[in-house]
Amino acid sequence: MKKTILTFFCVLALAAGASAQDDDDLGLAFENEDDESGAYISGGFDLTSAYAWRGNLLVKGANFQPYIEFGAGPFAIGAWDCTDFHGDFKEFDLYTSITAGQVTFTFTDYYSPEGPDAPKYGNYKNDETAHTFEFSVDWESEFGLDASMNVLLYGADKKYWLEGIDDDKASKNAYGTYFELGYTATVKDVDFRTFVGSVFNQSTWYGDGTGTHKGVNVVNLGVLASKEIKITDKFSLPVYACFGYNPQANDVAAFAGFTLSF
Repeated sequence: MKKTILTFFCVLALAAGASAQDDDDLGLAFENEDDESGAYISGGFDLTSAYAWRGNLLVKGANFQPYIEFGAGPFAIGAWDCTDFHGDFKEFDLYTSITAGQVTFTFTDYYSPEGPDAPKYGNYKNDETAHTFEFSVDWESEFGLDASMNVLLYGADKKYWLEGIDDDKASKNAYGTYFELGYTATVKDVDFRTFVGSVFNQSTWYGDGTGTHKGVNVVNLGVLASKEIKITDKFSLPVYACFGYNPQANDVAAFAGFTLSF
């Protein structure tokens, strides 16, 4: 993710959490029903008019988001990518998760280099890397309520707002922590997910990108509408639109997209 966060926001819930990685229903390629382990491979891609993540608009224009996931029983591993059509933005994420009942634990390796001189993929040095590690806990109820807690543990989430003031502290991890609560209801075959997301400490990954806001701050309010449009008897196209408001940045955003799976 970008260190200098642009304003705007929305959760790309069909691709994320807020993330693309978590929605198996849209990307199922095949599932061996005779396999007691429940092993599967799923994959596909999203085309969307913008890329927003937990209150941050990372790509203003159209972008391409392929993904693939392998799973067996409660375990899953996968990869997700985002590239804009101008070649200015790139993100590549790897993740692994385990699900126990209604709770899923996920470890994610985010990689988003900035510019031609950005650290290469294999550079994991804490003071140089373009990688960031995150641990997440997601809960999803049977009655539409969901919640997630996400903590950035290592890498490119630093206390950048202290640069020039206390350079030693500026190089330390900020441990950005984000909590989101959502509720999904279906009205006339359209799923509406309303959500509110808050940060619990200072981090340039959220809000207005300055990292100077202390305490609990709401950075993510909105609604995501999604529906599967039937094209043929065997093919439906999942489409979605998101509208939201970033209270900390005092700005709004909207985007739409669709998913193709294989």
